[in-house]
Amino acid sequence: MKISNIFKITICGFIFSLVSIGCTKKYSTLIIEIKNQKKSSRNFPELNELVVKKDNKILKTFLPKELSPFLENPLKIDSIEKGTYQFEYYDLFGIKQIKTYKANNRKDIDTLIINPDYIDISKQIENSIIRKLKDTQIILNYESKGCFHSISDSIIVVNKNNKFFFTNNGKIGELNKNELNKLIQFESELYSIPKERHCTTVENYKLTFKKKTKEFINGNCSWSGWYNLKDDLKIKD
Repeated sequence: MKISNIFKITICGFIFSLVSIGCTKKYSTLIIEIKNQKKSSRNFPELNELVVKKDNKILKTFLPKELSPFLENPLKIDSIEKGTYQFEYYDLFGIKQIKTYKANNRKDIDTLIINPDYIDISKQIENSIIRKLKDTQIILNYESKGCFHSISDSIIVVNKNNKFFFTNNGKIGELNKNELNKLIQFESELYSIPKERHCTTVENYKLTFKKKTKEFINGNCSWSGWYNLKDDLKIKD
């Protein structure tokens, strides 16, 4: 066989290999981790349903296994094709969320993180009483009752000369900007608590401002707003 023919066969084989590789669909594995946005959060990162869509078509619906109220964590999708996917779920506050994921199959294994406790407070922040305090105060009252416990606590937030202070069980401290934002975050989450109750422990929150009181009842075991707030403000019991 002539060298030129051998060279032609080699080139043709190389081109065929490239075409074959190009035509072969590439897949990757997607790991879905369900975790709190705040690492220090005492909220329980629960999800009881996750719907996976592509091109507005449902590809898969994750549901809890028998005798379990929540999804497994982490979840895994094998052989995911290149494309854009939507992951639909209801967050800790009962609000429907859609998270978009673009699979480019550059990695054999990729990770998608879902934060059930994340909430966009931009819609609630305008309603914040704490944010608008000026030379006045607001009282936050907390009460928790369950089968084997009964707890009550309170925090007073005061604005004086454009500075913010808090009082809790005789402890007094000045709030820095980050702590003030955490306080406003708590208030915004409080406004978003779902009305449904599926917990034996019921928490009652009251915000008293200028002799007017707003009351909120939390029967959601997964949201630990009060304890998260005290952690954020570095208040130790």
